[in-house]
Amino acid sequence: MQRFTDKVVLITGSAEGMGRAITLAFAREDAIVVPTDINEELLAETVKEASKLSGRPVDSFKMNITKAEEIAQTVKAIIDKHGRIDVLVNNAGVSSMNPVVDMTEEEWDFCMNVNAKGTFLVTKAVLPHMIAAENGHYGASKAAVIAFTQALSKEVGEHHINVNAVCPGMIKTAMQDREMVWEGKLRGMKPEDLRFMATQFIPWGRNGEPEDVAKVILFLASPDAEYITGQAINVTGGLIMITH
Repeated sequence: MQRFTDKVVLITGSAEGMGRAITLAFAREDAIVVPTDINEELLAETVKEASKLSGRPVDSFKMNITKAEEIAQTVKAIIDKHGRIDVLVNNAGVSSMNPVVDMTEEEWDFCMNVNAKGTFLVTKAVLPHMIAAENGHYGASKAAVIAFTQALSKEVGEHHINVNAVCPGMIKTAMQDREMVWEGKLRGMKPEDLRFMATQFIPWGRNGEPEDVAKVILFLASPDAEYITGQAINVTGGLIMITH
């Protein structure tokens, strides 16, 4: 049985990595996926795969989540066509491995604009439609938005909108590849040696796959998770136990 037949799912950062895996996972379960990203070339590949899996045309949008105007236009287009947004997955994110003493103000602003402000702007644009429908599921896959997730879950709980955050550990993505290069330079290590060393601290014995995160996102967006809200779910293979 498909859990998301005809559910309208908006995913940010869908061009690659976890965003692509999340998009394809929803498509496999017959959802009407609406992937977005700023990288149109890679986004087109996600759309092609999602269309094959769902057996239906997939609309996508080039959307910069730091631009309120672009978000508003995208949300309006989705509402005009489908009348609702059932699930929002705020997946888009960036990272920096520079120490605070070396980080520029511009670099800090870029990270915060995407990871924090972008999450806020997309949520703000989508939320009124979920409130009007008295139903919805919101998920974010960035640890930086835990406090926002908890506050929002209290605010919209009466409207039966679930709000949860997923906190990925070491997941095999292009972003992680870049992080391994950055941290390798900081430590004077080869990226492959650094990755091997880091994996030794994961009780499950391997790096995570984007699909590991996607499975949790789908569960939290499903009826099975109806009574779960305001939570931050760690998807780390047990790494969180070691680091704490």
